[in-house]
Amino acid sequence: MGSVNVVIELILVLLISILVVFLSALLFVNSIEFLGSTYNIGGSFIGTILSPLFTSLPELIVLLVAIFGLGGTSGEAIGVGTIFGEPLMASSLSYGLVGLVALAGYYLKKRKSASLQVSTTLIVPFVFVTVLFPLALVPSLFAEVGVRIVFGIGFLCAYFVYVLLMYRRKSLGKVETTSPPYLCRIIPYERAGGFVQLIVSAVILYFAAREMVTVVSEVALGLGLSLMGISIIIVPAATAVPETASALIWCFRGKDTLSIASLVGEKVLYATLFPGLGMLLTTWVVDVHAYLSVFATTSVSLLMLFFVSRKKIPWYGLTFGLLFFLAYSIIVFWFKA
Repeated sequence: MGSVNVVIELILVLLISILVVFLSALLFVNSIEFLGSTYNIGGSFIGTILSPLFTSLPELIVLLVAIFGLGGTSGEAIGVGTIFGEPLMASSLSYGLVGLVALAGYYLKKRKSASLQVSTTLIVPFVFVTVLFPLALVPSLFAEVGVRIVFGIGFLCAYFVYVLLMYRRKSLGKVETTSPPYLCRIIPYERAGGFVQLIVSAVILYFAAREMVTVVSEVALGLGLSLMGISIIIVPAATAVPETASALIWCFRGKDTLSIASLVGEKVLYATLFPGLGMLLTTWVVDVHAYLSVFATTSVSLLMLFFVSRKKIPWYGLTFGLLFFLAYSIIVFWFKA
């Protein structure tokens, strides 16, 4: 009876955390849209650079806590698995949900089309993910520490190059004028209210997402699953909620470039910055789960790159990744590989 009560309590905490994340995502989207419009920052730059830096805080904390807090082989497995897991979640579950929301928004007459109209500026982040994410496996093939260090520094440099490229395009795809930040009902100055709301929403996103990770990890470990399997599918599924919620809101409102940019921008972090940190801070040991993640992420990214080059992503193209999510879930939960 006690174990049943514990499970019910964990589920309630998880549901409350998800609700809090979604509500804080509404605040986040409102504030970052307003600031982007006010300072003439394009939707591509907001989605691919600014938004991921805020919404990726939970994953960064999980990575650092796993490596330095848990430590040892187990800590490294969870940390490295998280790095390979988030791009898989974005490419499969998150994209799929965005596709379904686009379809629903069209039939509910909230959108003009079930297809997403996006800026070709997004070609840059998709190229970075497609090229660099598979290369993250290379250092694991060598025992020499020097190889990891060289690749780690190279991946960190790649992220700064990426930021520079996107910054030069920051005015493209200007965000339409949006409603004032919700906190302006309390704070009379709109710009100040926008910054305060952005910070407050990011903090709430962080704590709520961290609570989700804790609950999900407790449940998953109790099932006796592979540590890397857990960290690739369970932890990212929870920590990806902030950026996914933002992407869904933007998609439903017809702000397609922002929606896709927020997801691919997150993937770039995990194809450059975070792998670079992982290579420098761990022994960078991977298993079959990482290879499956790279295969799925790269396949979906190539498909998205094709659609983005045509400035139009059909809703069913986004749901293609759900097949990978289903297949990987079966491998992890059914076969417990």
